[in-house]
Amino acid sequence: MSATLEGRRAIVTGAARGIGAAAARRFCEQGAEVVLADQDGIAAAEGAAELENAGYSAHARTVDVTHEAALKEVVDEAAELLGGLDLVLANAGVLSMNSLAELTLREFRRTLDVNVIGTFLTFKHARPHLLAAGGGVLLCTASQAGVHGYPDLSAYCASKFAVVGMVECLAQELASDRIRVCAVAPGLVATEMYRELVAESARVRGIDEAQAHKKLIETVPFRRAAKPEEIADAFVYLASDAASYVSGITLVVDAGELSG
Repeated sequence: MSATLEGRRAIVTGAARGIGAAAARRFCEQGAEVVLADQDGIAAAEGAAELENAGYSAHARTVDVTHEAALKEVVDEAAELLGGLDLVLANAGVLSMNSLAELTLREFRRTLDVNVIGTFLTFKHARPHLLAAGGGVLLCTASQAGVHGYPDLSAYCASKFAVVGMVECLAQELASDRIRVCAVAPGLVATEMYRELVAESARVRGIDEAQAHKKLIETVPFRRAAKPEEIADAFVYLASDAASYVSGITLVVDAGELSG
């Protein structure tokens, strides 16, 4: 069965760049109509325009996923614009890296607000539209750091472990509504967030960025970071009818790093 999304109506948060942008493009390439939502509305609009110029149906909206009223409005607008929703990808996220001694409560809360509360609110306000459509798929971006702990990443790991737990709970809760719920847990991905991880790792460990990059890449069996498109392909599979019996899972895409 081909992994096609023909006729699907989707919204992707954190869609201005990185994994979100790649997923929005892959969804369009597979036949979906997509709303790209991001706090950086200008970049989201540029991404949507690029997709439209390529012949796809794409739209953009500006949203901060931590603001419930604004997020609900954007999700509702997306459903109205597309004539409903079948597919949601809660991808918006932030990285936090600090030792426990240096980690502030403000930083910890901000990480949870974006990564956990943002995912929760996206799912919560998308659910009525998926119900109206007779079912659908809720997807989110977890992380390798949501299934395995790492030093100096306590806030980020806490947030992504929470996302994995949410997926497992909601998959059971929403099954009777014909809504599947899944996550993808990427390892290292060549995005702006990876560059931020390299910089933060260098700062925390007192080394230069070239050394930090080398140490990170050496943990990956393929000795490279994933391309955003490789993670987007995992989302396409989970969104498609090829995964019609798949729910409640967190698909780890890390080149086998955690198996070592």
